[in-house]
Amino acid sequence: MKNCIRFGILCLALGLSFNSNAQTKRTKYYEFGGGLGTMNMSNEIANSSNVNAVLAEMAPSISVFAKYHVNDWFGIGFDVNYANLKAADQNHNNFNRGLSVRTSLLNSNAFTEIHFIRFGKYHLEDKWTVFIKGGVGVTGWNPELSFNKLIPEDIDVETNAYSGFSYFYGLGAKYRLAYQSILTFELRFSNSGGDTMDGFLETKEGVISTNDTYWGMLFSYSYAIF
Repeated sequence: MKNCIRFGILCLALGLSFNSNAQTKRTKYYEFGGGLGTMNMSNEIANSSNVNAVLAEMAPSISVFAKYHVNDWFGIGFDVNYANLKAADQNHNNFNRGLSVRTSLLNSNAFTEIHFIRFGKYHLEDKWTVFIKGGVGVTGWNPELSFNKLIPEDIDVETNAYSGFSYFYGLGAKYRLAYQSILTFELRFSNSGGDTMDGFLETKEGVISTNDTYWGMLFSYSYAIF
């Protein structure tokens, strides 16, 4: 009797496994695309979020990506992003200090994407979906710090090339333009993994170093291969 029960459980497990694999093979698809967006950074120079500062320092960004969707709900992917960022004291809280920085930024990530509405190969009736995503990767930057006045005594200038292990999280929406054409809008927030995107380190007593961040929005077009 016990052997029959064990055999039945084994058959059930194998059946569920086969059905899951068959479902995955039936609903999986690939997605390749690119996009244009905006990017701003947050650090010891860009230390406020007023609208005028955001608009003055908003930089264009480009992105390319590839995704493998396991099913209608879940996918994994890889992307590469590039932007030339800038920030100036005159736009933020230390407007009398006279520092400004420019840096190019290159970022690559492996990520996951989760849909909240079925979206994929067999759901043409669902023209849109919303999603969340998150990932980890590497970010590189090379700040060029400028001074309108004397160099402040409480900073160490750091104007070399740097990199850090970064992570990001975001959310967005997709709209199906055609059977295989997809338009996507997303907001993304990233931690650079380093504290030198502004081109310096503060040396004042009691100052705690925190990683610089960057954020922005992206409009992209992609083509699905079913």
